[in-house]
Amino acid sequence: MFSGQAAIDFLALEAYKSDPEASSHWEMFTSDFRFTGEEFSGLGGLVGRDKPYSGLRLWLNKLLQKRFRNFGDAHAKFKEIDSHALALTKKQVRAYDLDVLRQALTLAFLKDKAPDKFNSSSTCCVIGDGLATMSSLLLLSNSAGRIVLVNLNKILLVDLWYLKLWMGESNFNASVDLVVDDEGLEEALSKTHNIANGLRQIIAIQAKNHQLIQKCPIDVAVNIASMQEMDPPVVKGYFDDMREIAVKRDLLFYCCNRDEKTLPDGTLSRFNDYPWQTGDKILVDEPCLWHQFYYSTRPPFYRPYDGSHRHRLVTIQSKEIPSS
Repeated sequence: MFSGQAAIDFLALEAYKSDPEASSHWEMFTSDFRFTGEEFSGLGGLVGRDKPYSGLRLWLNKLLQKRFRNFGDAHAKFKEIDSHALALTKKQVRAYDLDVLRQALTLAFLKDKAPDKFNSSSTCCVIGDGLATMSSLLLLSNSAGRIVLVNLNKILLVDLWYLKLWMGESNFNASVDLVVDDEGLEEALSKTHNIANGLRQIIAIQAKNHQLIQKCPIDVAVNIASMQEMDPPVVKGYFDDMREIAVKRDLLFYCCNRDEKTLPDGTLSRFNDYPWQTGDKILVDEPCLWHQFYYSTRPPFYRPYDGSHRHRLVTIQSKEIPSS
């Protein structure tokens, strides 16, 4: 187990090794990845790292974000989460961009749909977070007391770096553990963190060790716009993990991804081909309003994505129930 800064140091070495879970998408967009110890480069597939907007650019972004913020009016907790998101980006010295806004909208949506699942006693697993934005918002809004964060080596390094910017060195060192085996996971799970005193618990897991999440007491799993960039066998692996967890406890899964996406090597990712089961209890299954288009500060200001995004909220079934 590697705690705090030691986890960053370990991942800084792992980032230059071949990652067996990486698809052709991430191999292409991180082929020139570099980490100096102070800054990153070569992360073409990872958005959200712009410096804070100012002047005319700030005004334009606020104006163009209004169309998205209107979606938040339907959710009771959006303004509160929006405020947390603004504070988070200020602490991390980055722009409150559309990527962050979409995460805030998603969490507000989830707290409306399943309020009993999102509280300070919950353990949430975020599969493929970007800059740890969703993980941070879950903790800031007391929607989780523990985060299990799973990602590819390079992106997990970035996640932890941004967590450190938000939490500060002392809390980061006390609260974040990277586990690489069963023994380390058991040690991390045995720790007690005092949320009232500003400490949170984050258990980080490399994607190549994703099976470790089967032994975590996870209440909610979240994947936003990253299963669409995984090879189908990798997606199946995460579903297998979740179904193992569901043997022992109720597990809610939120999935928001493209209906279809072709990866650079020609691999086709289809939302409906993910290994769903007929026994999965579907609570929501519809196009995700805030993932259908994006904005640009140049005309045309609103532009559709290459394909539509769907989000689905399900209670995961542990195994397929044979039909009678």
